[in-house]
Amino acid sequence: MTEAKVAHAEVRPATAADAAAVAGLIQALAEDFDGHTTVSTEWIVECLAADDFFALVAEVGGEVVGVVTWILVRGLFHGKKSAVIQEASVAPAQQNKGVGRALLEAALERIRTQDVAEISISTGFENERAMHLYRSLGFVEETLLLEQHL
Repeated sequence: MTEAKVAHAEVRPATAADAAAVAGLIQALAEDFDGHTTVSTEWIVECLAADDFFALVAEVGGEVVGVVTWILVRGLFHGKKSAVIQEASVAPAQQNKGVGRALLEAALERIRTQDVAEISISTGFENERAMHLYRSLGFVEETLLLEQHL
């Protein structure tokens, strides 16, 4: 696949060498919620090695400034797998510059080759900027996702 470029961002698959930068991006993402995450570089490396976990990073000037991750889950309803985009995070200094869009467009391109029935993404009710971006990429509101944190 070709690497996606928007402005000055390069999007590529994440590697174990990116674990510390990705952990920082997930910690920044947590600040939009309650500020708490248990992410660790070890967990990121373990996830990156899994067959059902995928991650892309965006680099600007050789620095990782964004990440998007997704998993494939089996479901009976559709009779095939679905993709769930789990995290999408861009460093605060790089937001509103097209980095998030470049990451998501590259992720969607790759997900569509994985023969899935649907692609899901979620965000908090207050995150109007993310909702606008997701809608512009073709996502529609169909369900309400309820969570129970353990």
